[in-house]
Amino acid sequence: MSTLEKLILSNNSLSGTIPSLVGELNSLSDLWVSHNDLTGELPTEIVNAFNLEVLLLNGNDFNGPIPANVDNLLELFFVDFSNNTFSGTIPPAFFSLPKLEILYFSNNTLVGTISPSISDSPKLRDLYLDGNLLSGSIPEIVNGTLLSLEELLLSFNDLTGTMPSSICALRNNSMPPGNLVSLHADCVIPPDPPEIICTVGCCTQCTFG
Repeated sequence: MSTLEKLILSNNSLSGTIPSLVGELNSLSDLWVSHNDLTGELPTEIVNAFNLEVLLLNGNDFNGPIPANVDNLLELFFVDFSNNTFSGTIPPAFFSLPKLEILYFSNNTLVGTISPSISDSPKLRDLYLDGNLLSGSIPEIVNGTLLSLEELLLSFNDLTGTMPSSICALRNNSMPPGNLVSLHADCVIPPDPPEIICTVGCCTQCTFG
């Protein structure tokens, strides 16, 4: 089994949990188990599958925390945790992974704040944080970072404050130019002021969280 490279099991009626033995699959690049009836916590041993490139867990009933020590998953490109009941905080280590482009956490029960370390992500293109219990303010990003970011979904959370100008700048012809096309936040009026204050031309979709 150590030579298994792709395990594609999406869109079935699989039940049960992911076994800890997944960490022994050192050649595994693709693990697709989305849209099943899987439950339980994600085994921490999964971080030992260090050749993982695509990890699709969306549309199940996984719960508990997301393993924090993902630093070894240097090949990771696409991760989808959405539409489960994962809890706890978002591990900042995801934002230091050199090849990560797509990261979906939508529709879970994640708490805590958005880490300023999102600025550390060199290739991040899509970041979906919508539909959780995140709180606090949205952090400023370092100038010249997240220039590949195209979609940032922050709506349906408990975030407050003002959308940082450094993120809004990714929507404009700033120098260096950004590529942000979709920016969703809880910026609907009323209430006045809204949960997130967005300047004109910044947020592309306002919701009520």
